[in-house]
Amino acid sequence: MAGLLTKLRWNAFTMWHARQERGLPFRPLAEIEAIQSRRVRAMVKHAYENVPFYREAMDQRGLKPRDFQTAADLPQLPVVTREMFAEQPELFIAPNFADAPGLTLNSSGTSGTSKKVRIDAAALFLARANGHRQRVVFAKFIGRPFGYRELRFARRLNTVSFVERFHEEYSWTPRRINLTRKVLAPGELSLEDTAAAFNEFRPDLLVGYGSYVGALFRELQRRNIPIHRPKAIHYGGDVMPDADRFLIEQEFGIPVIPTYQSTEVLRIGFSCEQRNGFHLSLDLMAPRIVDDDNRDVGPGESGHIIVSNLTNRATVLLNYKLGDIVTRGKLTCPCGRTLPMIENIKGRSGDLVRLADGRIMHGMVATEPLISIPEVRQVQVVQKTLDRFVLRAVPKPGADKPQASVALANAFRTKVGNEASVQVEWMDVIPAGANGKVKMVISEVS
Repeated sequence: MAGLLTKLRWNAFTMWHARQERGLPFRPLAEIEAIQSRRVRAMVKHAYENVPFYREAMDQRGLKPRDFQTAADLPQLPVVTREMFAEQPELFIAPNFADAPGLTLNSSGTSGTSKKVRIDAAALFLARANGHRQRVVFAKFIGRPFGYRELRFARRLNTVSFVERFHEEYSWTPRRINLTRKVLAPGELSLEDTAAAFNEFRPDLLVGYGSYVGALFRELQRRNIPIHRPKAIHYGGDVMPDADRFLIEQEFGIPVIPTYQSTEVLRIGFSCEQRNGFHLSLDLMAPRIVDDDNRDVGPGESGHIIVSNLTNRATVLLNYKLGDIVTRGKLTCPCGRTLPMIENIKGRSGDLVRLADGRIMHGMVATEPLISIPEVRQVQVVQKTLDRFVLRAVPKPGADKPQASVALANAFRTKVGNEASVQVEWMDVIPAGANGKVKMVISEVS
């Protein structure tokens, strides 16, 4: 546990950065881009001096840190794919930050590829401060930015819980602004027990994966199960289908507020009161939206999003292709914020696992024990029937496949039940879908 002076220092750091959060998204875009440019210069200099991948890449191209003055200069660096990063994560770590205070988080996203990301303490507390720009929006619907009741549907070992635990260890939160929280794993309780826990806690804000929350409310309506109605729903991690969002907002009368973030980049974008897309946090990262040939697309066009994290000095990711397909915004948001927008996110989706006992389980929950098996690089669940599954797995070099097969099947049964039929198929590559992305879960159950 950190000492009092350390906690006071990080409290002061967080408050110093949080003081401008309410107004920063409304400042002239040139002022925000100036902040971004300062961080670009600082991060590229840090990467060249400390991070093996970028030092070698820049030397090969005859580049020096002085050649990077703004975000427009970052495309001179090679595009880093998720596969490149997962293959050799040590090349992207700054050794002088490897053992400094921070967190090592495991990211699989919705693709099932395991990636370890080290985040330094300053980036974690800066992300905490930056969260206030989203809390300002929550307050419009909840009535206050702090001190409300939050129910979260999340994996037990989820990124948010690790980050919150780190914040608690290294800082102090006054009771009057802290939240009253309850966490439920999406899919581990029956629908009736989930509704009962929800009604007992009576949250002001519900937080969860978009696909799971949408399916939950759809099933609650279909079975006419009464449920307490929170003042707002906040989702991330994947995409909520438009039909489910319409149902929640129109039939239940609950506003739905999505967010856009990832373990590798932390905060990417947030939704305002208009809820017509995501405002991109240019002060924290540098985004590009490109076509298949890595050329920038125009307003209203869709493409791959490439991001550069400008705050994390431990695992440094510049020109990193997240794997998401997004649509670049066409219009200025009437809310008055000057930050540019993306209209939607495509490809951040995976099917839900539906079990014979009536449970609905999010793919990240079902695969949580699978991606931690050391000999597995990537895994995909294919659900054939309510109790029959195929696990497609990509091994790491030298993997003991028979032993890993047993470990995979046993780990998966801890989620879906011991009676389930589980077959493991080893593959060199898991094929991508029509949208070019690999889904974590494919369900053939109607």
